[in-house]
Amino acid sequence: MTYMAGLVVRASNVDKLLEDMDSFGRKAFEDAGATDMWITQSVMAGDGVGEIFITSDWDSIDAAVTAPDDLRERPEFIEAMKNAGIETLRRSLVQIRAQRGELNGKFGSLVVSAGAQQDQATIDANADAIWEHMQNGSTGLRWTQGIAAGPLTGMYLTVSTSDSLDDLMSASNQMFADPDIQGRMAEMGFQLIGRSLFRRLA
Repeated sequence: MTYMAGLVVRASNVDKLLEDMDSFGRKAFEDAGATDMWITQSVMAGDGVGEIFITSDWDSIDAAVTAPDDLRERPEFIEAMKNAGIETLRRSLVQIRAQRGELNGKFGSLVVSAGAQQDQATIDANADAIWEHMQNGSTGLRWTQGIAAGPLTGMYLTVSTSDSLDDLMSASNQMFADPDIQGRMAEMGFQLIGRSLFRRLA
């Protein structure tokens, strides 16, 4: 199993944050065991607009919990957070349940939903069916489930990326209109909780 850890912050100097993450932050995460790391900013998210997500992938919960804490105690990270005016808002941990494509688009969507627990075979089958539509407007799609995520614990969080939000939303609308997809959602008691749009910063 693999996991995605998210640190949500606000920054008074976003450019400084990106400069430091590019110069040493990304490599430090990779050296600590992260298999991927990226930074996004919410642009359409209600009260959450402007929030910055520093997201990293890990092969174990132990690594996802301890490595970022160890990094933040290093002098260069303490100085970087001070210089960028970082205000930590919350931290979350989710399990990656499935992925299709690559999450390398310039923009993205985060959909939060509730529903019954599903076994891995069902999740994979649903992922294939949904990707048939979403690949027409998305570079990648990832299904996750909250493990320690405040009020989102137990919920499904679906991340999709694209170089065009118009293309992404067109594919999404087609997917939701498909009777087969509607049937799959009905079987799991799918409930749409919310959606936010973001841009990738690094």
